[in-house]
Amino acid sequence: MNRLAELDEKQRTRLGAAALLIGTLMLAVGVIIAHYAAFPATELIDGVDVPVQVDYLGWIPRGWPWVTLGQIIAFGGSQLMVIGALFLWFMGRKLTWARATFGAFIAWIQLVLYFGVVPSEWLNLTQGPLEFTSQRVAFTIPKWLVLGNQVDVSLSAVKDAVSGGYNTIMLGAAIVFAYKIQDWGKSKPDAAEQKQSVYGRPLVKGD
Repeated sequence: MNRLAELDEKQRTRLGAAALLIGTLMLAVGVIIAHYAAFPATELIDGVDVPVQVDYLGWIPRGWPWVTLGQIIAFGGSQLMVIGALFLWFMGRKLTWARATFGAFIAWIQLVLYFGVVPSEWLNLTQGPLEFTSQRVAFTIPKWLVLGNQVDVSLSAVKDAVSGGYNTIMLGAAIVFAYKIQDWGKSKPDAAEQKQSVYGRPLVKGD
């Protein structure tokens, strides 16, 4: 963080523009991959499986792994775009009402992504293609840990545990980030400039 604060305006502009450009390209590529990979490979016509033909981007592989890959690329691109926006319009600049409004808009988008889109796509993936159902066993707890009983943990329980753990961790991270960001842009008081008492100790409450 200290090194970032030491960057001059030209360096911040270059880094911000590069991150914004690369992020935009990643977002576009990820959306395209996720969109075309979601098409079915075949469709049933008159009882016969016929390959599904799409336009000139039909060469993109189909299936949920490619859809997920596209989503990950798009998500990474969106985060690079946010970093680029911070470098271009916030770091080292005086906060105005316009910048504060734009920053609040970015924060809202981030919250929607982290607490809405990501958990939703996780549930879509695990409840759909991966079939994390309560009938499928993920693992069995050793009997010596449960007094000789048979205790199976289903994939559905794993799905819910991951979802709950993710939301808890992200909520904590958001609270810490919201607290820490209050100090951004504030210069720390120089120890040499602190007022001292007649006994040579720094004053805490002033004169």
